[in-house]
Order: sequence, then structure tokens, then C-alpha cells
Amino acid sequence: MRRIVLALALSALPMTTFPAASAQGQWGSSFTADDARDARQRGEIKPLNQILRPIQNQYGGNMRKFVGLFDQGGRKVYIIDWVTRRGELVQFTIDAESGRVISVN
Repeated sequence: MRRIVLALALSALPMTTFPAASAQGQWGSSFTADDARDARQRGEIKPLNQILRPIQNQYGGNMRKFVGLFDQGGRKVYIIDWVTRRGELVQFTIDAESGRVISVN
């Protein structure tokens, strides 16, 4: 029952509550799935599952939405929406090469 209430509450949130998602246009290009796969194969970025594991260990919960892979000032970053074990909705910006969390909103 608690999960249903949380899911309903999250679905009612307007998308404007995600500032990094609304800022995507400022960063210019995002990558296609082929671009991301090629970058992963060249070793330029880590696979998403390797990025998510440390977040899962630290914050609990799970990914709500993969927003995308973006170029942020010449650095490739993953942006994901995450629901923590406490039910908080946060958005991570993660360096796709190192896996380091750049920001949590």
C-alpha cells in the first residue's frame, strides 16, 4: 500500500521540479544510444549499471528514470532520477567517465 501511495505521489509531481532536467537545453547535445554504446566500447564512459551500483549502496532505493547522457562543458554526464530508500526523489548528475557524483538535486 505504501508503494502505491508513493508511486501516485511521484506521478503527480510536475516535471518542473527537476531543475537539471529542465537545464538540458543549456548543455547542447545529448547522445544517441549508438553514440553512448560507442563511447562505452572505447572506454570513454562507464556502463550505467556500474554507475548505479554505488548509488544503490549509498542511498538505497532505485532509479526512477534515466534522463540521459549529456555533454556538460566537454564532459559526458549521466543524469538520472532516483527514489531513495526514504522515498525522496532526487536527481543525480554523474561524471560518466569516473562515476563520480557531481551533484544531487
